[in-house]
Amino acid sequence: MPTHLVAGVSGHTGAVVAQSLLDQKQKVRVLVREAAKGERWKKRGAEVAVGNLDDVHALGGALRGADAAYLLIPPPPMSSTGIVARAERMAGVFAQAISGSHLRHVVFLSSVAAHLPEGTGVIVCLNRAEKILRGSKTPFTFLRPGYYVENWGAVLEAAKGGQLPTFLPPDLKFPQVATHDVGRVAAELISEHPKAHRAVELAGPVDVSPNDVAAVLAKLLGSEVQVAAHPASATSAALQGFGFSAELAGLFQELNQAISSGRVTQENPAALRRGKETLEQTLGAMLKKG
Repeated sequence: MPTHLVAGVSGHTGAVVAQSLLDQKQKVRVLVREAAKGERWKKRGAEVAVGNLDDVHALGGALRGADAAYLLIPPPPMSSTGIVARAERMAGVFAQAISGSHLRHVVFLSSVAAHLPEGTGVIVCLNRAEKILRGSKTPFTFLRPGYYVENWGAVLEAAKGGQLPTFLPPDLKFPQVATHDVGRVAAELISEHPKAHRAVELAGPVDVSPNDVAAVLAKLLGSEVQVAAHPASATSAALQGFGFSAELAGLFQELNQAISSGRVTQENPAALRRGKETLEQTLGAMLKKG
């Protein structure tokens, strides 16, 4: 039985990929930074490899004997600088480690609009990573989901008080998707064996706006929730106030401006895949978790 290496199992998408494959009785090896983080996966029947994704020797060892892999670049810490260079460096590590493996396929977590070389804020990190990884002889599936519904988790407490802060136009409908759908689709894709690199774009069942999010939260909370819209140009100052580096805050501002202007779109809308989890299901689960 082929082995699937899954990274990011301490986060949302990787955990769903690993669990989905285990539920299908597939052979799974998870990569964790600390052995303690692998204990729960060992109890579920997975192999555990310990190492960092930015360590070519550790990643190469984790890939040994694997047939396919799910890889991602973890989000940069809030105080980060050199953010694009970090993504390029990690992609280079992936490419080097994969070149010494016998992988038949890699699913790489990318993003909507990663085909655009500039003007997309933090998404440009994934554009650069994709370019590096496309030099690999091993076929890659670049999974490009839309905006994560879970990103609204940062303002749920404010929503409970009646206001939903956002730096996006209240009535702008854009592709958003639950991370559970991202992980589920990645688990489906990982067992496929494409002959060449490809991109798979993913969104939720329907595109939704901040107004839609507020309406669903109002229904779930049983109280009024109004969108409190701020201009995208205010993003950087606000995030720096929460401890973000000026560089990272600036990249998020550029992202919000790109979403607001309609620049963040799919490369091939006709082939867009739609997830199954509704906005109400995702937000409802988030509220239950507190």
